[in-house]
Amino acid sequence: MVETRSNKKPAKDDRASSSSSGPSGSLSVEQLVELHQSRDVGAFNKLGGIQGLASGLGVNLAQGIAASEAENKFATRREKYGINQVPPPPPVTLFELIWEGLQDKTLVMLCIAAVVSLILGIREDPKTGWIEGTAILVAVVVVVMVASLNDYQKERQFRKLNDKKNNKLVKVLRGGEQRQVSVYEILVGDIVVIETGDILAADGILLEADNMKCDESAMTGESDMIKKTPEKAPFLLSGCQVTEGIGKMMVVCVGPNSETGRTMALLQTPPEDTPLQIKLEGLADKIARVGLIAATTILILLVLKFFGQMYMEGRSFELHMVSQLVKFFITAVTIVVVAVPEGLPLAVTISLAYSMMKMLKDMNLVRHLEACETMGGATNICSDKTGTLTKNVMTVVKGWIAGEKFEKVDDLKGKIKINPSVMNRLVHAISANSTAYEAKQEDGTMMFIGSKTETALLGFIRAIGFDFNDLRERITRVKLYPFSSTNKRMATIVSVDETFKPAQRVYVKGASEVVLGFCTSVVKSDGQIAPLNEADKKKLLNQIEEFASQGLRTICLAYAPLADKFVAGEEPPEQNLICVGIVGIKDPVRDEVPAAVEQCHKAGITVRMVTGDNILTAKKIAEECGIWRPNDNSIIAIEGPEFRAMSPAERDKIIPRIRVMARSSPTDKYTLVTRLKEMGEVVAVTGDGTNDAPALKAANVGFAMGITGTEVSKEASDIILMDDNFSSIVKAVLWGRNVYDSIRKFLQFQLTVNCVAVTVAFVGALTNEHGESPLKPVQLLWVNLIMDTMAALALATEPPTPDLLERKPYGKNDGLITPQMWRNIIGQGLYQLFVNFAVLYLGPAIFSVEKESVNHLTCIFNTFVLCQLFNEVNCRKLGRELNAFSGLFSNIIFVSIMIFTVLAQWLIVTFGGEFAGTTPLTSDQWLRCAILGAGSLPVGLLLRSVFAAPEPQRYSVTDTSSAPAESPKSKAKAGWNKVRATAKTVPAAQAFQEAGQRSLISSLRHDHRRTKSFLE
Repeated sequence: MVETRSNKKPAKDDRASSSSSGPSGSLSVEQLVELHQSRDVGAFNKLGGIQGLASGLGVNLAQGIAASEAENKFATRREKYGINQVPPPPPVTLFELIWEGLQDKTLVMLCIAAVVSLILGIREDPKTGWIEGTAILVAVVVVVMVASLNDYQKERQFRKLNDKKNNKLVKVLRGGEQRQVSVYEILVGDIVVIETGDILAADGILLEADNMKCDESAMTGESDMIKKTPEKAPFLLSGCQVTEGIGKMMVVCVGPNSETGRTMALLQTPPEDTPLQIKLEGLADKIARVGLIAATTILILLVLKFFGQMYMEGRSFELHMVSQLVKFFITAVTIVVVAVPEGLPLAVTISLAYSMMKMLKDMNLVRHLEACETMGGATNICSDKTGTLTKNVMTVVKGWIAGEKFEKVDDLKGKIKINPSVMNRLVHAISANSTAYEAKQEDGTMMFIGSKTETALLGFIRAIGFDFNDLRERITRVKLYPFSSTNKRMATIVSVDETFKPAQRVYVKGASEVVLGFCTSVVKSDGQIAPLNEADKKKLLNQIEEFASQGLRTICLAYAPLADKFVAGEEPPEQNLICVGIVGIKDPVRDEVPAAVEQCHKAGITVRMVTGDNILTAKKIAEECGIWRPNDNSIIAIEGPEFRAMSPAERDKIIPRIRVMARSSPTDKYTLVTRLKEMGEVVAVTGDGTNDAPALKAANVGFAMGITGTEVSKEASDIILMDDNFSSIVKAVLWGRNVYDSIRKFLQFQLTVNCVAVTVAFVGALTNEHGESPLKPVQLLWVNLIMDTMAALALATEPPTPDLLERKPYGKNDGLITPQMWRNIIGQGLYQLFVNFAVLYLGPAIFSVEKESVNHLTCIFNTFVLCQLFNEVNCRKLGRELNAFSGLFSNIIFVSIMIFTVLAQWLIVTFGGEFAGTTPLTSDQWLRCAILGAGSLPVGLLLRSVFAAPEPQRYSVTDTSSAPAESPKSKAKAGWNKVRATAKTVPAAQAFQEAGQRSLISSLRHDHRRTKSFLE
């Protein structure tokens, strides 16, 4: 784990450093657990309070865990108190997966029938009678083994993903230096820095706090925020959220000994389905019922035919005839096995697993499986600005200080002379009112740690020649009021050295017009303080507008002296502030964002920017991104306060037109999201702050920022953007659409195989003299393996193509099977039935073989399988794309499975013998089979061209007046405008139902293994 270390000196601490009683202290795990579970302040004080606790853990309050313990990698402390990892549930073994696969009722029935066939066969003919029963048993084992190995490998991959999802960095104090370490490396005795939005990674005791409140509802059920203080409420529970304030805590319980660990040990999360799995399981059940009806019918008809022939011939029933009845039963059960499409849920799981792996490479860490599917139907994206649309690399580029405007930071080094006392106040206002700091990385380079705005300000004073570390040593922080997205400002009360009178001050920074509203005075260029009259305030507001119109985020810096005996309260003293200066911070738009926004427009997705910035700044950035078009009267930009003041009816009228919402609060974002959903939109939302959690939770898909996002926002999200980049959202849309398409491809293939296989087996058995299907049980099990596991792997892992973003989103209420798919299924099914019945009844003439000989039946089996292989290539295309081979060789998995299937088919035909009911075919016979099978390709081409169904168009209800502006650089965009101007608006699909949080692994276990037989 990479650690970053702070080079700033430890803050002054009026508490005596605790003496260490050894590297791991004298307190036991049992004592710590009992203390924290009881949460008894009296018992804590009897222990000696924080001083006694630190001594008992061998920790220095000012230094943290001693640096000397790092020499043996904290082995003594780890051994005594444990590590911060809850033992995961034991992985499902391969044997357990095999055993679970064998629980399928149809396979159990088939095995019983095979055993009966084996016994009767050996009794009748010891030399060859064992072959059929044994072959069926071996085929069942192969089917179960292939599926189980696939499941086993998939679960191992998702365990790795789960570990990556849970890992995060936290700030700890060790050896007097602040370091960032993995949450898994937190130790008992660590002093952890906690901030607003953090989810506590271990149980702890509060050392110091500024206005801290915690949401402990996850652990205690208490819905009210709990105020935390070192004196009255020092106990902090792991898994709970810090909703306000900052502070430090000493870790007392980790891993299985923590509150979260003890709770997790009692939990077993049941697996849940994704919406698409629910759809497919319903369809699979219907298909299975049809198969059951067909199997029951064929069994009844074959038995009636058998006894009818026996009656007509005047024969009596003999014991050896039981063998024939068992064969009828095996044929019926095998039809059921083929008919039950257990590959459908498997295909969903494989597609989701494949997509999640690829999305991780595209910087999307999927937390909830259903998010993959839902993004395919997204019609709206409500995006933050900072870090998502912009680079989040902030730099102070312009400013106004005490009446002097500078166009470049370098101007302050010589061109513009500012009174030293003014600069001193400016540097104090930035350095004192900040939680950012500078740290040394392992490679020796220095970097800023903290919010991008604060690090930009620290970089600014470093650039003009001041050292904020030295200044911080001369001040003592009295109370900090953290930045709030609601208040849009931050304040700190400090006690400063004797050069300032009075000795206490409050420093405030935040949104310029907000902070300026609290100012009654302003610092002049000579260092004097003058009243801020209306004329001066108007000039400053004009300056703010000028900076904002250039796309700069403006920050106002102010302060106020406080009385010597001032006592800090719950709210910062913000009256009568003195304005020191206003700085403009540049955060350039990401290079790839304009193209990504343009792609969203083409894909029928409306993009909106929701930001806390000034509306001029917001509109400028949105224009650079392609979201805002100044000359388009059909769209509007609005500020949060104006939006909040409207009635619900007024909001509903303008919401479809909103493209930029500035100065927005978390409530505004939540309202926008929920109203869009109620209008029938499928909404994706980005958020990074704790207060964004309600909107993230309310959205169909919530995207949290992996770099700047708080733990609260990440927990509320469905997908984490690991690079905080808007273009990664577009990639998520692409993969979401690909998931749906992959399932449809597989569904198109499987329904064709099912219909043809059941029909051929049914009709062939009825018309056969002995009542036997032309496709033997072992052959049908091989076909089942081809069309379930093999086809699911081949078709569910097709990579996405750019043209997926050239069409409109699909909706939840869209049918799984489109009109074009029905054309393909019915057309291919009719062709394959024609070919297979031709071989069945005219085979002797086509292949020069004896009717119903093993050679003839092998030709039927071979032709049937090759028809499926060629149709599998057809099924790669769902729409009207003519070339079924385009992109074929870019999918290594598909090509590999096709090659494997052809080789396996050749081996079965050539060497299967009595075991598989086959005999070797001549090269001429193979060629004839291949020609008949390859006929699926021209039939598919005909179905996609001449008989193609019209492709439905889908438009978002919020797009009726939002077409992108004409651009001479984009013909596609112009064509898109024309379509949108003439098309009839159709409501988008209803929002996907939001599923609860769940474990990735348990969700993924619910694949085809849980698609039990309809007989259950």
